[in-house]
Amino acid sequence: MKHYILLITSLLYLLGINYSHAQLYTQSKAEKALQTYREELLGFRKEHPKKRNLPDAKFFFFGMGNRPKMFYKDGRIISLSDKRVIRRWKVKSALIVPSEYLVHLELQDGRAVDIQEDETGIYVYENSLQIILAESPITLPTFSDKKFPTVLRTLHHELLINIQDGKPLVNTTVYTKPWFKSAAIITMALKKTNNLPLVEAWIKGLNTPFDRNNNAGYAEADNLGQVLYMLSTVADKKHPLVSKILDEADNFDKGGFIEGRTADMLPHPVYQTKWLKFGLKEMQLPDKYKIPTQYDSFSSLIWWDFQKDYVKGDQVDDNLALNSPQYVWAEDHFFKQNKGPISAREYPLTWEAEVTDLKYESLGVIDQTLVDLRIAPTNAWQAAEMLLLLLE
Repeated sequence: MKHYILLITSLLYLLGINYSHAQLYTQSKAEKALQTYREELLGFRKEHPKKRNLPDAKFFFFGMGNRPKMFYKDGRIISLSDKRVIRRWKVKSALIVPSEYLVHLELQDGRAVDIQEDETGIYVYENSLQIILAESPITLPTFSDKKFPTVLRTLHHELLINIQDGKPLVNTTVYTKPWFKSAAIITMALKKTNNLPLVEAWIKGLNTPFDRNNNAGYAEADNLGQVLYMLSTVADKKHPLVSKILDEADNFDKGGFIEGRTADMLPHPVYQTKWLKFGLKEMQLPDKYKIPTQYDSFSSLIWWDFQKDYVKGDQVDDNLALNSPQYVWAEDHFFKQNKGPISAREYPLTWEAEVTDLKYESLGVIDQTLVDLRIAPTNAWQAAEMLLLLLE
């Protein structure tokens, strides 16, 4: 009998099924956790009142870090990569608790099911069994010493959910490649939460100073400092890409500062030179550059250094703020203001919309309205900007 039980236990383990002593959440416990999040989110909105209405699509992503991406909606867990239904239930009610990375289900037959993600993996708790959907380590701080811990936990989720195969994407559904300008900010946030190992191999494997993701394939001058900074987090000045970056910087030199195109195809010499100087400093390399004294609409996006090197001018306009909110949150950090918008939904809190040449059609598996309105739910760049601001 003991051998039989051992055999069954071993087979269950191979199938990703373990015995669980108890259900993680009762309905009342899940409701209490959701209420705590809602109350905190209400307080956060009082301080940050700008918002954007997103489609009323009730779903929740699972797959933080380099785990396979999936989502819960309408009684199903669905794989994002191939649209395969992983598990299905007849649901009486569902509670999505973003801050706990949890979906709690009350089934029509009276049973309860928990789907939850934690530092070790993604699990389904059903019939006193723990079913493993994916496992790999990540770090999930509670942020319990901060003013808005549950909001921070949700933002951290929206950051980590967009790490795909070791690459820091803005959004894992509509982007296929990282942009260095967003990847650098995401790297800052990952460093802050001790999750650099998730992207370390990708950073170390970089072999070009430019992502050339813009439509024309131009080299963007700000990429030089962004790549230098990312390399400084996981490598040193001996990395073979460092010498290439220094050579390319000479090609953009305009007499003591650098100037070239950025993603909008416009020159941003202040922004570009600030990034280069920061990358040189973090890599502990000599710095011969001086920040030019002129207005640059991107200058205030560098909020963590060179604050005095700013010439006053217009800030980000409202239309850009509603479609690409990461820019306004960076300005909020720089100017110590509260203009950055947040989603009017409980989840997701971040988004990006109306960006050219993104594959919005891939969002149809989640909700067709997202495709029609060209809105990508979750934005790792915005999440990183918000998280870095709130952690101060």
